Amino acid sequence: MLGWTSIDQQWQPYRQANNTFHAHSYPEHRRGTGKKEADRWAEAGQDIDQALAELSDYLDGEPYAVMIDGNACRRIWPGLQNQNLDRDPAAGEQRVWLPGASIDVHKRPSAIIRINIKSDEVPQPVSITQVNKDGTSKESRTSPKLYKLSPDFGTPTWMLFNVPRNYDGSGGGRLGSTRTRWDAPLGEAGEKAADRRKNELKAPWYTMTATEIHPFVLRPEIDAEALAIATARLCHQTIAWSDRSRYPAPLHAAKQMDLDHPEYRRSAPPEDLPQSEEEEFEDE
Repeated sequence: MLGWTSIDQQWQPYRQANNTFHAHSYPEHRRGTGKKEADRWAEAGQDIDQALAELSDYLDGEPYAVMIDGNACRRIWPGLQNQNLDRDPAAGEQRVWLPGASIDVHKRPSAIIRINIKSDEVPQPVSITQVNKDGTSKESRTSPKLYKLSPDFGTPTWMLFNVPRNYDGSGGGRLGSTRTRWDAPLGEAGEKAADRRKNELKAPWYTMTATEIHPFVLRPEIDAEALAIATARLCHQTIAWSDRSRYPAPLHAAKQMDLDHPEYRRSAPPEDLPQSEEEEFEDE
């Protein structure tokens, strides 16, 4: 696995890129050289396009796909937002519209795969109805499978259902499989064991989650369904985990490089905190 950082701006083994990135401060566009926030997002998009151009050279022109976190990157690439699908960039748009849009055509990715796990944006699975070829159906409480959602308009998307590890494990209790916390009994006390009822509201509850996989096919010879299946399988190729991860392995590794950085959401030391409102806003 390879990694790229804006520190040395070259592709190298992931472990080496990870060490290089963690040994330096965050890239300059964290604060940005521009005065507006949109300028900082534009700088980040241009840096990524530079990395993609170098990746194309490294792969000697072989086609490649880009996996991105749709929620975290929507400000970098406006073209990946639902409201902008199948639209052209607006006049005066400074940000890169799609990953690779600012580099030569032959170096651009063949496909973009948008991943989203945000709970308030991705539907939560509650039950599964399996319809057989003979017309009969079967209800299931959980499912770890990949499902295709075909809308009335636009391109289809895929949902990878995830069963919590605690639910699948022995002695998990299975709370959440048939009802929600709103219907949980509060329990009853009693001198006799037969009269006592367990307070299920205090116990851990489990429910399925979903990973949205939305491929953007940029070349006619690329199959969107094959990309969705490959992405789902990469969720099983975890680095240090015996179960499935919410993100495919390449995206998980990229996010982990950022999350493990010493400056990630670090609180400022007391001596660096502003002592007054004037000091806090003096650079604005």
